[in-house]
Amino acid sequence: MATPRSNAPARSPRTSSRKAGVSFTGSMGRAGNSRAFRIEAAFFKAAPEFAAAEKKVRVDLIGPGKALVSVDVEPEAGEDPVIGAWLSFLARDMRDNPQRMTSLSETEATALEALVRGVKVRDDETIPDDVTF
Repeated sequence: MATPRSNAPARSPRTSSRKAGVSFTGSMGRAGNSRAFRIEAAFFKAAPEFAAAEKKVRVDLIGPGKALVSVDVEPEAGEDPVIGAWLSFLARDMRDNPQRMTSLSETEATALEALVRGVKVRDDETIPDDVTF
């Protein structure tokens, strides 16, 4: 089994548009009677799916001062947008940076097997809200 390793330096907006870790700046303001975010034009060049005026966006609050913005996407019932974003990030990072992936050693695999030995799980189980990962 391979695991991703991410020790990549921060990238500027001018790097490849589909690389994970690209950041853009902006400001908050007003648009008519609503509040609005203004984001630098480079963002829309890097992610053209956000540039179409007729598309709607969805904003999910994921923590204090943190939000996940998606374009024209309705999550499936029960889908967690944060988990979906994390899995997309991992898939993209593994595709773009295969050199960061390494196999588990025999010792690591044995330790993981011992850690979960006897643990029973069900696909329909609900994780309580007070569980911290």
